[in-house]
Amino acid sequence: MKRGEIQRKSTKKPAKTEEKRPLRTRKYKQFFLVVCEDEATEPAYFRQFKDEFDKISPETMFFEVVGTGKDQKGVVEQAIQEKNNLKQQHNKEIDFVWAVFDKDDADKDTQKTKNFEDAFTLAKQENIQLAFSNEVFELWLLLHLTNVSTTKSIPRADIYQMLQDAVQKSGSLYQNYLYNHQKDKAQILKIIAQIGNEEQAIKKAEKLLLAQQDKNPIDANPSTKVHLLVIELRKWLEWYKN
Repeated sequence: MKRGEIQRKSTKKPAKTEEKRPLRTRKYKQFFLVVCEDEATEPAYFRQFKDEFDKISPETMFFEVVGTGKDQKGVVEQAIQEKNNLKQQHNKEIDFVWAVFDKDDADKDTQKTKNFEDAFTLAKQENIQLAFSNEVFELWLLLHLTNVSTTKSIPRADIYQMLQDAVQKSGSLYQNYLYNHQKDKAQILKIIAQIGNEEQAIKKAEKLLLAQQDKNPIDANPSTKVHLLVIELRKWLEWYKN
């Protein structure tokens, strides 16, 4: 495994000859769980993928998104709980479990730093994949619109401002757009879906990770691994389409 990568349960498209039809008592072929730190923007973003799975067929991927409002360790702990609940309810192992969180203020004091580091340790023990961002999830949205420098750290307030500026520069339709992080949840996702470029965002995120590969996650600003989760979801969407 290359440095900077995270181990994922499935990275290759499975051969169709290996796919078994689900039992009649089980509606879904696979179960995918995403547990987020945020209770608004992140869950709303990933529920767009649920909508795509449902459009293909209501009996393909069971896709659950949970927002927690907890810190990094709390997100992973909630992911474990949600995984166990789903397993008990459906009498089936959960195929994919991801935790989505930001660095936020994890470097501000000893306890927050410990919680951040514990999240990684616990996730590894429980085979939970991580899509974390340093500093914030909105960095992933910003990469849909513009490049980000790898030469210096970027505070979250600057990410929000850069996101607003990039939207304004996209054309006359949004030249007066003002981004409000506390209130603007649905609108920014709608805008990114309309004018953003996911393929380019993935390439930019990979470039950031490469630049930060020698740093610990808490120091790797700016960087994001949200694209790894997006790549995984796109692979399975393509699989079920075909």
